[in-house]
Amino acid sequence: MTGAILSLLGVGVIAEAMRLPAIPGQTYGPGFFPAVIGIGLLVFGAIYAMSARHPAQPVIQLEGEGIAPDEMEETAPERPFYGALASLVIGLVATIALWESVGFVLLMSIVLTIFMILLGVRFWNAALVAVGCTIMVYAIFIKILMVPLPAGLLAPLGL
Repeated sequence: MTGAILSLLGVGVIAEAMRLPAIPGQTYGPGFFPAVIGIGLLVFGAIYAMSARHPAQPVIQLEGEGIAPDEMEETAPERPFYGALASLVIGLVATIALWESVGFVLLMSIVLTIFMILLGVRFWNAALVAVGCTIMVYAIFIKILMVPLPAGLLAPLGL
């Protein structure tokens, strides 16, 4: 049932995306990304619906599998997620407050690095992935989508 609902939602998103007016001079209109998301919802909803109809049977049953649910240990988290929630809210508020002055590339690189470190990623791995992904997203928005993003502190470099 969930897969069918996701697929129907995808069809609705695609239909609404096609109704958005084209912008003169741009290859991609405002409905491009909503249409991509709608196609994803449609396809993955259909896959989910199909997999729910034919559940996969395990080829090998490992030791300990098949234990009755009432005999299994509870795997509740040891601590509440308030710290993670607070860091997310603080990160979003800081992003909104510093968006224009710091700029997209620098700000998103810092915020993504911090979030990845909080998730347990090593500093250098987090920093490299954050900077690389941020520059890639910036290039897509500037070059392909022609959407200006704030350069902030990096404006003297011509970003």
